[in-house]
Amino acid sequence: MEIKRNGANGRRAQSVSYNGILYTSGITTTDLDADITGQTQDVIHIIDNILARNGIDKTRVLTAAITLADMADYGAFNAAWDAWVVDGYEPARSVTSGQLAVPEYKIKISVTAAL
Repeated sequence: MEIKRNGANGRRAQSVSYNGILYTSGITTTDLDADITGQTQDVIHIIDNILARNGIDKTRVLTAAITLADMADYGAFNAAWDAWVVDGYEPARSVTSGQLAVPEYKIKISVTAAL
């Protein structure tokens, strides 16, 4: 079975697929000025694009690992997340708090999905 690395930059791949599973790196925002809602929507949009490039959509997401820089953003994050998730296709999910690599990052999400 072939391992496919997508969006590699010499340090990491944006996603890797193997044996019918797609794994993403931790995806962060491109909009450092956005609040948690805007950053969550941006990250979800990036994930949607990664999934589409691999011929699938969010209904194929199996797991999501979310890191919030500040757990005070949990409610606003959940509102944006709930607007994205399709009823009946909710992934297994964990949300933790942690320091992110760039001080302006409010969220990081990585997903695994079935191809």
